[in-house]
Amino acid sequence: MVSKVEKRYSLALYEAAEKSGMIGKVALDCQGLLNLIDNNEELRLFFKSPIIRSDTKINILKTLFSDKISQLTYNFLVFLVKKGREGITAGVLGSFLDRKDTSEGLLKPVFITAVELGDDIKTDIKSKLDEYTNLNCVPEYIIDKKLIGGFTVQINDTILDGSVKRQLEMLKIKFKSKL
Repeated sequence: MVSKVEKRYSLALYEAAEKSGMIGKVALDCQGLLNLIDNNEELRLFFKSPIIRSDTKINILKTLFSDKISQLTYNFLVFLVKKGREGITAGVLGSFLDRKDTSEGLLKPVFITAVELGDDIKTDIKSKLDEYTNLNCVPEYIIDKKLIGGFTVQINDTILDGSVKRQLEMLKIKFKSKL
């Protein structure tokens, strides 16, 4: 879940990118940086480390990224370091991408089931999610063997829980209230 601070910083980046007409380029930068952070333990630790001084972090960012990402994105990373907020870099970048998708009418809900779903069912789920949200949904499907059955859907900060486990919990509460 994205924190309020991450949302505020992503909004600042989004507004700066929008003002300069660089939303697409900054989005590509954000996606690339997120992929690097997700796949590189050292880079993830670099952003979160309170031991590395901010001037050292800025020099490392310059070496790694100054000629590989837009100046706006690079300046924003330096800004985060100067404010002592580099630990939330991944959350800010992800929130920026979510904000961009929402402004374009896209939504990326996470649909979790206990078993693999067929293409017909996935198509049906997508159309129901599109209807429910009034947006164009691009669902991510995840298999979680801990679910007994049913499904859960996370749409931004909302979770729709149609799992068997949740239904059993609700039934238990209902029985207890009747006693």
